[in-house]
Amino acid sequence: MNTFFNSIKKPLTISIIAGILYIIDALIANLFVKNTSFMWVAFAFWTIFFGVSFKDRIKAFIGTIIGFFSAVIMMLITSSFNTNIYTISLSCLLGVVVVNFAVMFFEKADKFWLNSISGIFAGIMLTFSELGCNLNPLNSFNEAGLMLLIICIYSILGLCCGFFSCFFNNRQTNEPLINKN
Repeated sequence: MNTFFNSIKKPLTISIIAGILYIIDALIANLFVKNTSFMWVAFAFWTIFFGVSFKDRIKAFIGTIIGFFSAVIMMLITSSFNTNIYTISLSCLLGVVVVNFAVMFFEKADKFWLNSISGIFAGIMLTFSELGCNLNPLNSFNEAGLMLLIICIYSILGLCCGFFSCFFNNRQTNEPLINKN
């Protein structure tokens, strides 16, 4: 019996956590945008930051916010002028190069909360994705605020799912969830 419980504990725990996430998403997603789901945002964070320490989860969350603003700066630069050379937008090239160059300096930051490059790029990715429902931070201040709020809430949900996956399976950080034996 103990062997059976040990064999189903991890899959059962993960599926229960995913079910709870689904219920939370069903209850709150329509408060932000009608007829949509943002559960994929939480799943992305659950996956990206699954086996990291609590400190790294905090860094990832802060990095996501930095990433959101970095993406907005890229969008502002790219929308500032429209000059093309061989169909390559110079403003897009400038925005991508300048912002990514600046972002990579966060890796060297002495402050622990500034140097989650994965978190920053996750925030950039989510902002450029328009969260799958055409939210664009350049459309209005309200839309930018809504987008940042959704990103923050669902990234926290994903980080919590990763934490509880490890916690309820008595798993140490960086230990594989599935044993290959």
